[in-house]
Amino acid sequence: MTIPLTILAVAIPAPLYKTYDYLAPNTSDAASIKIGQRVGVEFGHRRVVGIIVEIKESTDTPIEKLKPVMQHPTDPVIFDATLLGLIRWAATYYCHPLGECLSAATPTLARKNAALPDLESRRWKRTDKEFSGPSNAKHQRQILDFISDSNEGVWQETLKLLKATPKQLAQLEEKGYLSKTDSLAFSISASSSEPAKKVALNSAQQTAYEKLKPLKGFAAALFEGVTGSGKTEVYIKKVADCLQQGEQALILIPEINLSPQTFARFQTQLSTPIALVHSGLSDKEKYRSWLMAKTGLAHVIIGTRSAIFTPFDNLGLIVVDEEHDSSYKQIDGFRYSARDLAVKRAQLERCPVILGTATPSLESLYNANQGHYQHVRLSERAGAGKLPTVQLIDIKSRPLTDGCSPPLLHRMREELAAGNQIIVFQNRRGYAPTLMCSGCGQLLQCEHCDARMTVHSYPPHMHCHHCDYKQAIPTTCEHCQCQEFSPLGAGTERIEAGLIQQFPDIDIIRIDRDTIKNQNALNQALDKIHSGRPAIIVGTQMLSKGHDFHHVTLVAVLDADGLFFSGDFRAIERGAQQLTQVAGRTGRGEKAGQVLVQTRIPEHPLFEHVIAHDYHQCAEIELEDRIQCLLPPHAKMISIRAEAKNQSANIDTLQRLHSALLDALPPENEAQFIGPIEASMARKQGFYRSYLTLINHSSTERAALQRAIPSALQLVKTRGVRISVDVDPHEYI
Repeated sequence: MTIPLTILAVAIPAPLYKTYDYLAPNTSDAASIKIGQRVGVEFGHRRVVGIIVEIKESTDTPIEKLKPVMQHPTDPVIFDATLLGLIRWAATYYCHPLGECLSAATPTLARKNAALPDLESRRWKRTDKEFSGPSNAKHQRQILDFISDSNEGVWQETLKLLKATPKQLAQLEEKGYLSKTDSLAFSISASSSEPAKKVALNSAQQTAYEKLKPLKGFAAALFEGVTGSGKTEVYIKKVADCLQQGEQALILIPEINLSPQTFARFQTQLSTPIALVHSGLSDKEKYRSWLMAKTGLAHVIIGTRSAIFTPFDNLGLIVVDEEHDSSYKQIDGFRYSARDLAVKRAQLERCPVILGTATPSLESLYNANQGHYQHVRLSERAGAGKLPTVQLIDIKSRPLTDGCSPPLLHRMREELAAGNQIIVFQNRRGYAPTLMCSGCGQLLQCEHCDARMTVHSYPPHMHCHHCDYKQAIPTTCEHCQCQEFSPLGAGTERIEAGLIQQFPDIDIIRIDRDTIKNQNALNQALDKIHSGRPAIIVGTQMLSKGHDFHHVTLVAVLDADGLFFSGDFRAIERGAQQLTQVAGRTGRGEKAGQVLVQTRIPEHPLFEHVIAHDYHQCAEIELEDRIQCLLPPHAKMISIRAEAKNQSANIDTLQRLHSALLDALPPENEAQFIGPIEASMARKQGFYRSYLTLINHSSTERAALQRAIPSALQLVKTRGVRISVDVDPHEYI
């Protein structure tokens, strides 16, 4: 009797658009092998970890050439049918190899050819013993108060957000203030869905909630609420409904630095296990959160872009906060949009998805206008907060002191004298955008990119923000031998230095990528701000996302023109979003807020909408312009980039790819091809770059194009030329 072979189709983490067949170890263990498990295999001269995507009894490969798997798949299933279906869909949609997509979605610990650990975790609960420690034990009180807010206790990993060490928790336990549960696998029934602290919704929030409450099964809603309107409170109410049904919720946020405040707001109102998923966690911490979500122990997951691939036991709701944010788009490797995958996953999971923002992306607004999304609007701020007044400062003929005009400095002095705080927004870090020779006017260029070097003063050096190349500040011009140089423009470093001179007795807090390198640095900066002392907060777009600063009464935008002048057709949309979001950081408390916008073109129509706080009308006008120009979201775009040491190799490869795609598509396909053309920054990191852009208006025809791209790429593969595909691209530099 011939025993049928068990053949495993395995997706390998390699840039190859196919799976590979392997033999299972032996037929007696075939029943324990499942689709979605990881398995160790020999691939070429390497040992890699792949994912089983199919189990079959036959193969096109000669049996004698099949290799057996090296490691028997005994781990739990990494990808259930729904999640595997999502990633298969994403691999096809984004024209990316399935193996690399699955690898990107796999926890780092599970990518290694080793057994997965059995993780234990502690949950700490507050006892009834009253705290009798010294009056200066503020940190201990903070930890105990935080744990007290959760009826069912708090996971030890989440207490790290308060800088609580295991030693401190053990000491508090020894003194009788805390008790612990040691096992990760605690009884789910012991978890209460009743809020620890109930926050009443105002009438506008309640109306919005009533519109979102009936969402059942798959349904998508665009939740548009002005800055400070309390969208998070509505999210929490909707999540509480989800938990009462015994379901889990996924909350996506755009940036890691928003995770502490988002976690705190959910944890204090929902007495349920909450886990975090983002790149700032260790591999072990990320795996623990992954496991807690998969087993149903964590009822709420809060995470950044990659959290969209978290497995759930019973997912009932997805919320994408700040859905317009470009951080949801992965810009290298597997170039997916977490926002768009959230909608697709909700469809597969048959659950609602809420896309929340004050400044909707034109893609989401277009879907709402087409009736694909329910559109819920929240047009007033919560509590005592009022939308700030907006005033323009024309700086065409005004002298600037380190980026600040005299009227702005005068207004800043008035606010500081009144004991208030100020935000100074400049979306450019460093001391100055470039350095110019005073003799010949040459600007210092990067050796590896077609870009100017940025001047930094702490420590003094030149830095290319595109390739990370650094060099000393020159003392002699290589073109004319002049020894005098002038920094042009102002970045956050120069603004900070100038404000220190103007306001020597005021705290100047700078928040950008140069000063905020980890969560602790951000926490320290936020602690200073929340203390309420008069201060000037200088920062980049890190300041504009989701922060509540109740003592800020003035926001100054130093270079508004730079936000919406570029070659990108999305410049107006992004500029309007940026101005609206940063303006929304003031007037959120009881004090009135004001926004001063420095510009050289105050007559630009964009400012009319900013002054009126009418982003929605601005977006509708821009959406109509896009439709007239046949640009996204009315049309769909695919960008294919070639990179090589030689520009002619790029052009030749993309021309051949163009021909291969035309041959593969039916004659009636009306895809529009643009290029190949050089990138706006032709050389980056020593490689020349060119683009072939594809635009299509029919979803059916575009699907045919997406299916044709992988085969065409294999036909034109050229040594020394790297090709990447970006579906629904967000940048073109």
